[in-house]
Amino acid sequence: MSYAAEIRVGQSIDMTGDNGDLGKDFLAGARVYVDYINGNGGVHGKKIVLDVRDNQGSVEKSNQITHDFLTKDKVDVLFGYYGDNVVEATLANPEFEHGDTVLVAPFSGVNVAQNAHVYFMRPSYAQEIKAALDYLKTLGLTKVAVVYAADSYGQNGLQAMKASLRGSSLQLVAEQSLRENNAADTTAAIQKIKSGGAQTTLMILETLPAAEFVKTYHPMSPGAVLIGLSLINHQTLMEIAGKASAGVVITQVVPHPGNFSMASVRELEKLMKKYRDEAPSHLTMEGYLAAKWLVKGLMQADSGKQLGQAIANTHNLDLGGYYLTVNSAHRASDYIDITAISARGGLLH
Repeated sequence: MSYAAEIRVGQSIDMTGDNGDLGKDFLAGARVYVDYINGNGGVHGKKIVLDVRDNQGSVEKSNQITHDFLTKDKVDVLFGYYGDNVVEATLANPEFEHGDTVLVAPFSGVNVAQNAHVYFMRPSYAQEIKAALDYLKTLGLTKVAVVYAADSYGQNGLQAMKASLRGSSLQLVAEQSLRENNAADTTAAIQKIKSGGAQTTLMILETLPAAEFVKTYHPMSPGAVLIGLSLINHQTLMEIAGKASAGVVITQVVPHPGNFSMASVRELEKLMKKYRDEAPSHLTMEGYLAAKWLVKGLMQADSGKQLGQAIANTHNLDLGGYYLTVNSAHRASDYIDITAISARGGLLH
């Protein structure tokens, strides 16, 4: 099946739920690139229709959206889905599993079977966690604690952390899962961190629980190093945690949107001023690069099936100083940067 007059791209993403801030920023970057492409003739003369639907962070809602995309709406490709549970449910969907439609650049670090037709742009959580732990070693720290989400994201991250610590100079001295809005879990975590003598704490958490933990714990131990992964939106964290967020370290999987030495950053800045008139974030940068990768694949393909082949064959693709090569784990990038929130609220790298 060749593309019709339009190329339909289906995206199920959280826009109004707990992680709506992530979804909106990612979408902003993707949207400006699609608008740019459509404004310059589309893909071989065909307009891209980015059909975005709000799943409100619900797996059930996302499953229904995916069903509609694949049956009633007949989209050509799925794109930019957010969340481990949502991605895992999509991969288990028989309509997706046995069809030709591919999922490109989901916002997740889960591991998948090699035969799954999903292709990630971002590194895995294991890669992010290893980079975080390597950074802590450079600081000369030896005792680390972990607080992690009480879901698959947290469990996957915890196991990846423990695997990375084997044979390491870092010792895990405390661990605690944090359920959302559960003060007892936070109290237990702080007690374990203090009794274990932890010098640093890795947060395998999404933005809101991370912000609440930072707000409670950091004022008690201002010298402690807190480090989180790229699912944390630093702007939202600062809004909630205030001054306690200063010094928090966050791994990032795309270039800093203020690093104008990179062509992709300059491109995004120009398009944001034209189409959105707002400052881009790391998540905006990720959405922009993900859309650019998708369009590169569309340019090489005449159908959804061929798109999967084009994406899978990505090798040393330059998106403006940011390079992609799809590996056997269906991941295209191993780029990881270390950033820290400044006392003024900026993001240093």
